[in-house]
Amino acid sequence: MDRRLTAEAKGEDKPEEAKPSEKAQRNFTDPDSRIMPRGGTFQQSYNAQVAVDADTQLIVAQQVGQSGNDAHQLEPMVEQVRGNTGLLPVELSADSGYLCQEDIEKVEAQGVECFVATGRSKHGQEAPAAPRGRPPKGLSFKERRKRKLLTKRGRKAYARRKVTAEPVIGQVKNGTLPRFSLRGLPKVRGEFSLACAVHNLKKLWRQGWELPALVAQSA
Repeated sequence: MDRRLTAEAKGEDKPEEAKPSEKAQRNFTDPDSRIMPRGGTFQQSYNAQVAVDADTQLIVAQQVGQSGNDAHQLEPMVEQVRGNTGLLPVELSADSGYLCQEDIEKVEAQGVECFVATGRSKHGQEAPAAPRGRPPKGLSFKERRKRKLLTKRGRKAYARRKVTAEPVIGQVKNGTLPRFSLRGLPKVRGEFSLACAVHNLKKLWRQGWELPALVAQSA
């Protein structure tokens, strides 16, 4: 990171007196990237998103952004799924980074049932007993989401992430695209889009699936 003169710098009319703002910083390697928390430290990064079909492990939506968190990313991803497939999921699961009341309410208003984590459980911690009966009155939005995830249906739905979304993320990060090699948001988005396409092609090839619709269109 290097300091760089910005429009806020004093002495704009006199270049010899111009000084950069004390907080002005710019990454010369890739100005579009952002400082993001990762594993207890900070890295210059992008935020990549994927939506994965639970039955096939195919990536049905993907995006790369500059936000350091996943809030407000859920609803746009669902809309991209609809645009790419012409369908809406019956249900979806997402980790605690997507816990955004506005986003979840917009998605569920479309008929999609959401199972979104409210936090991370400590390793080895015994899960609380599944709640029974109707939810108590006066629960906050977060408390209602947590209660839903603790039900038998909620636990079953969220547990599927271990064999759906999480393996796909690992396969892309550790195999197809360990790190971005291009610079600038448009190029990075193109690189990630290509990596997701390669992932899907590998899945199709290994499973021997046919794509009659695509064959018909190309004929």
